[in-house]
Amino acid sequence: MKRKRLDGFTIKTLFREYMVEYVHCGFVGKEDFTDVFMCEACLSWLSSARELREHMEVCPYRFWVPGDEIYRCRRRRFVVFEIDGRKMASVPYTRRIARLAKHFLEEKTTLDDLHFFAMVVLFEVDDYGYHFVGYFSKEWRKSMACNNSLSCVMVLPPYRNKGYGAFLIEISYEMGRIEGIPGSPERPLSAAGKKVFSRIWREEILQAIFSLNEKGLPLTMNLLSWESGMAIEDVAVALHRLNAVFFVNKHGPLLHLPSGTMAFAKRRGKLNIKSLIWTSLH
Repeated sequence: MKRKRLDGFTIKTLFREYMVEYVHCGFVGKEDFTDVFMCEACLSWLSSARELREHMEVCPYRFWVPGDEIYRCRRRRFVVFEIDGRKMASVPYTRRIARLAKHFLEEKTTLDDLHFFAMVVLFEVDDYGYHFVGYFSKEWRKSMACNNSLSCVMVLPPYRNKGYGAFLIEISYEMGRIEGIPGSPERPLSAAGKKVFSRIWREEILQAIFSLNEKGLPLTMNLLSWESGMAIEDVAVALHRLNAVFFVNKHGPLLHLPSGTMAFAKRRGKLNIKSLIWTSLH
């Protein structure tokens, strides 16, 4: 297991070894290091603590991200940026994010098609600048033929168990609702991904049921899909896990849920929709 030091954290990577680029006598080469030092702001890899300290004094990314801020939580002191992989100014940063993700996502293997993606990146922020927490990627050319709400999602180990992963997934579904195109995560899902999405789907579908009831609309699969931002197949999975039963009478389609289930329907997630300022990339 190789390790990476992250401003006070030492993180064991899950997959792959580090090959750090270096310059010697005018030639660029690569070397394998057991410990790699990473700038939390720009995600550059350095081979020593001294190099990291020198880099941090001049790093332009400490208080600047090559993207658009779309969300800010002042109470928990974090921000979310959307970075367009098509823009030349964004290319170095998106490649560093993808390169970092390769060491924590087993299925992450390529750096060659990043221009097809937008990256939605979450940072904790303080007086010292931005601190990379995690991200998800999504195809900017989303359509009915390609309805992935996200492709990859990753939160660095020191920031897990804080709800950041679920928060990023919530944002992906809210983006789908804004676009008017229900979506689904790219398959296959990891074991951890299945667990998180199972909970998110439950919450999203219950909120959709409550919302449709409030609007006086019938509980059809299509309307549940549009209201939740979830693909119909994921709606079906969520309803099955809720032990829901559909039936039709003279008044239209009805949905029966086990007693007490709707008590959770009013519970909102961590996302404050009013704080999300976002329009779809074209």
